[in-house]
Amino acid sequence: MSIGSTIKRLRHENDITQEQLAEYLGITSRAISQWECDRTAPDISYIPALCHIFDVSSDVLLGIDIARNNEIMQNYLDKALDEEYQGNFTTSVDILREANRKFPKSYKIMQRLASALVCVYCRKGSKEYDEVFGLCNRILAECTESNIRYDALETLGLAYWYAGKHNEMLKLAEDMPRSHYSYEHFMLYRWKGDADFVKCQEYISYLINQLVEMIGCISRHRHDNDEMFYSTVEQIELKNLQVKLLALVFPDGDYQYAAQYGEVACEQLVRIFLQNNDFENAWMWLEKGADFAIHMDTYDIHAPHSSLLFRGYSDGDWIMEDEGNRSQGMLDWLITDKETEVLRSDSRFELLVNRLKKVAKKP
Repeated sequence: MSIGSTIKRLRHENDITQEQLAEYLGITSRAISQWECDRTAPDISYIPALCHIFDVSSDVLLGIDIARNNEIMQNYLDKALDEEYQGNFTTSVDILREANRKFPKSYKIMQRLASALVCVYCRKGSKEYDEVFGLCNRILAECTESNIRYDALETLGLAYWYAGKHNEMLKLAEDMPRSHYSYEHFMLYRWKGDADFVKCQEYISYLINQLVEMIGCISRHRHDNDEMFYSTVEQIELKNLQVKLLALVFPDGDYQYAAQYGEVACEQLVRIFLQNNDFENAWMWLEKGADFAIHMDTYDIHAPHSSLLFRGYSDGDWIMEDEGNRSQGMLDWLITDKETEVLRSDSRFELLVNRLKKVAKKP
C-alpha cells in the first residue's frame, strides 16, 4: 500500500476531511488530494505531523509491516538453523546472505551470518575472516541489544582465534564479563516456582558440560616449553574422572548431549593405551567410547532425562558435523587411521564395527 493510500485510509478512519487535514498541516486541500491519488508524495518534513494527527508510528504511515517483516526474518533464521543442525553450514550461509540483502539493518541476521561464516571458514582452515570482522564490528558499533552484542563478541573472538590473531582475541576477552556477572549467577538464589526449576536444570546441565569439558582441556594442558603438565598416569586418571563424573550425574545412563564428552575422553584413553601397547585397556575404553557415540546418535531428542538431577528436562538436538554423526566419525577412525591398525586383527573388531555401522550416518 502506498503512503497516499495509507493517508486516505487513516483520514477516513479518523473521520477527518481533506480540508481539515490540510488546515492542520497548513497546506491546500489540493495537495492532500494529490497525495491520496499518488500523483505526489508528502515531503518528509510532514511525516511527524501526520503521525501525530493519526496517532500512528512512521512505520504504519509509510506502509512498513513490522510484524510481517519480523515473520519473514524469523523464517530465514529458522531455515538457516535447520540447515546448521544437519551440518550444512554452507547452505545456511547462502540463506543468511539472502536474508541480509533483504534486511540489511537486522543485527540478528548479521550475527547469525557471521557465526555461520566462522563455521564454514574454520572447517576449510581459512585465515581470511574480514567479512566476519566487518559484520561483528558493525554490530558492536551500532546495536544496543545486549544479547546480540554478546553473541557478536563471542563470534568475533572465535574469528580472531581461527585467523591467528591471538592478541586481538585476548584483548577482546578482557572486555568480556566474568562468570560472576552472568544472569545465572545473579539469579542463583532468586529462582522460584515451576518455570524457574527448568532454568535451574538448564544451568546445571551447562555447568556439568563445562566441568567435564574443562577437565579434558586441563588434562592436555602444556607448559610454555610444550611439555605436558600431567604425566601419562595422571592424564589417564583425569580422563577416567570425566567418565566417572558423567556416570555419577547420569546414573540412569541417559547422558543425552553430554555423551559426546564421554566419547572424546574414551577415545583419548584408547590413544594413550595404544601408545603404551596396553591393548586390553585400549579395547575396554574403545567399547565404552562406542557406547557413548551410539547413545549420542540414537537418544530421543524430545524425551526427558530420567536421572534424578535432570528428571523431566531434555537437552534437545545437537548439530551433526558435515552431515555425519559421532558413530560415523569413530567408524572412520577405526577403519582408516594408522594408530588403530593394530586392533583390526582382533576378533572383537568386526563386532564393534558392525555395532557402529547400524547407526552410522555418512557425510
